[in-house]
Amino acid sequence: MINYLFIMPEIFITIIISVVILVDIFLPKKHRIFSYYFIQVSLLTCIYMIYYNLNFLQLSDSQIYDTGIFSNIFKLFVLVSLVLIFYYTSNFLKFFDLYKSEYFIISLFALLGMMIIISSEHFLLLYLGIELTSLSLYSIIAFNKNSIFSSEAAVKYYILGAISSGFLLFGISLIYGLTGSLFYHEIHQQISSLDLTVSQENIKIIGFIFALTFIFISLAFKFGAAPFHMWIPDVYHGSLITTTLFLSTIPKIAIFIVFIKLLSVVFSALAIFWSDMIIILGVLSILIGNIVAISQINIKRMLAYSTIANIGFILLAISVGTPESFKSAMFYTLAYVITTIAAFGLLSQLICNNEPLEDIKSLNGLNQTHPIISFLLMTILLSYIGIPPFIGFHAKLFVIQSLVESNNFILAIFVVLMTVVGSYYYLRVIKVMYFDDTDSKVKLISPLYVSTIFIFILILFGIFPDLFGQLSEYSISNLFNT
Repeated sequence: MINYLFIMPEIFITIIISVVILVDIFLPKKHRIFSYYFIQVSLLTCIYMIYYNLNFLQLSDSQIYDTGIFSNIFKLFVLVSLVLIFYYTSNFLKFFDLYKSEYFIISLFALLGMMIIISSEHFLLLYLGIELTSLSLYSIIAFNKNSIFSSEAAVKYYILGAISSGFLLFGISLIYGLTGSLFYHEIHQQISSLDLTVSQENIKIIGFIFALTFIFISLAFKFGAAPFHMWIPDVYHGSLITTTLFLSTIPKIAIFIVFIKLLSVVFSALAIFWSDMIIILGVLSILIGNIVAISQINIKRMLAYSTIANIGFILLAISVGTPESFKSAMFYTLAYVITTIAAFGLLSQLICNNEPLEDIKSLNGLNQTHPIISFLLMTILLSYIGIPPFIGFHAKLFVIQSLVESNNFILAIFVVLMTVVGSYYYLRVIKVMYFDDTDSKVKLISPLYVSTIFIFILILFGIFPDLFGQLSEYSISNLFNT
């Protein structure tokens, strides 16, 4: 039995969704902005609820739903990220007269799904969380009814997402057929007890490898890893830039947690088999992401391929399979999410000819007309590259260190070389802003206060990486101690 006090954050979010749906029906259109403020206050309340009860929540002994420190730290991170994303989104939607409370309600459904994914200790619950998140994402991708690209992106994502869910279900069914259980801890116990010298159990291991393959294909699709990345450029390009901001950040955290839990706990005894799979996914992601991004002229597509490359760095760190490598992967994931919120958040507040900013050439000579915006965007891009003193430098450094410590010197050299290659398309944007002739018609639709705070955070965590490093170490230590 689950003590319902331990899932109070999820219950609270569900209540908020229900209240907003009911109240919004009776609000006049001009007053529906109050739903946004109510949602933001509710999210802040949920953050306080989890933080205040952080030590109390971990007392749950549920074997199906984890409410320990590891899960709650990431729920806090997701909630704080969503508050910031909603801030940028509301400014954008109001400016283009697209504001509808349904956008935020659907996003809350996605949040609920991600919270379930993060805490799930059972494959069926994991599947339900992934599907709730995916169905919500399909809807917000198609939110802009006036754009054919938005509808096309939603259809593509829906079809590929359905195929991905089929792979996940097939992998889960194989796991259930081999173990008779869907609980993480029970599956882990059965796999750990296998004897490789017994031929009958060798057949079982082959079955587990097949199950792992199908599950990894599905998760790689959700994560955006190559060669299952086909949807990312089109979906990022076709969606509203605030939807792209949402898609490229917190869902990645949820899927990352699934990878960490499955590889560090459930399938840890099969590391010799899944390590090579993860390495292949990581290498392909870095190669395809960095090389194809060079030719992009649309800034959203460029950052989409940048996302694929960053996913590759995370996967290479995970492939090592040690607690230290999981910490470096976690550090990289959190650093990537902060930097990406800063990037898309700032871009969402810029317009060109009264349209959302799309093309890189729209930034020509931006420094001459908007030096502060240019400086903020340059700072974000330098963090993506991995230039000190920004947080991106330490993120890449920790990944390289984990590869070197595991004697994967070739992969470490590969990462360094591809970091150099990847820096080209980031530096090209900086060159356009600072050295091209000015014809920029870029305008700002909201103050830069939040974006400035983000830049301060990128520098602060870059100068003092232990602030993030200790968080990663603390959360991973709690995962391995449970």
